[in-house]
Amino acid sequence: MDLFVRGRVHGYPVWFDNGRLKLPYYGDGDNQELLYHMDGREWWDGELRLISRYVSAGDVALDVGANHGFMSGILSTLTGSTGQVHSFEPNPKVFAKLLEVIKINNFSTVSAYNMGCGKEEQLMTLHCPPSSGHASLRPNADIKRSSLETKEVRIVKLDDFLGPRLERLNFLKIDTEGYEDDVLLGATDLLRRFYPVIYIELCSEYLVSSERSIQFLRSLGYALDREIDLRHSSNGENFFALPPKYQRTS
Repeated sequence: MDLFVRGRVHGYPVWFDNGRLKLPYYGDGDNQELLYHMDGREWWDGELRLISRYVSAGDVALDVGANHGFMSGILSTLTGSTGQVHSFEPNPKVFAKLLEVIKINNFSTVSAYNMGCGKEEQLMTLHCPPSSGHASLRPNADIKRSSLETKEVRIVKLDDFLGPRLERLNFLKIDTEGYEDDVLLGATDLLRRFYPVIYIELCSEYLVSSERSIQFLRSLGYALDREIDLRHSSNGENFFALPPKYQRTS
């Protein structure tokens, strides 16, 4: 792993190049940052292989819950110079890291927004535990107990915020720690208009939200890529929700 340093004074991070992606190390207690450095190369290769079945050069993709930009980087790589990636991250501190990752890796087709997505425009409280990967607008008891701080963040409705601007939408990734159902509701018109492939986290930790998400997706004709036992699915487990055109060819 190559190391290059921009300096550790005045808040600048150390940057590591794992051969796939340049990632910062801020050493600010964010456990998600450590996971990216430990497993990032393996995660990148695995996710790239899976997602490449559904994302091609020139496609438009959304990354809702972008965190440090790991998935945004994969989507930017797959959609190429003729594609577009729209990335949403509500936590201002994490969003600043996202912007740096986009800049250092030259992901020039990624547009980043310091906001979350939901069923309506509003301000909400984001609960922020030590790991940025577990920040939630709808926290469970464990997240509430471990939250060191809360932040007021802006939530937008995708149908209103991006709907008028998009001429196509091929792929939608949602990882919002129990808020996936509201993200979907706010994108109803986009889903009916474009029927993108959806890559979504569904798990037992947020059982009600996951059940609602599945019910909503099925009402639009989507089908999961594999059987799911929600009560035993772990946090961080992602599923593809496939529109009818992929079901016919899968």
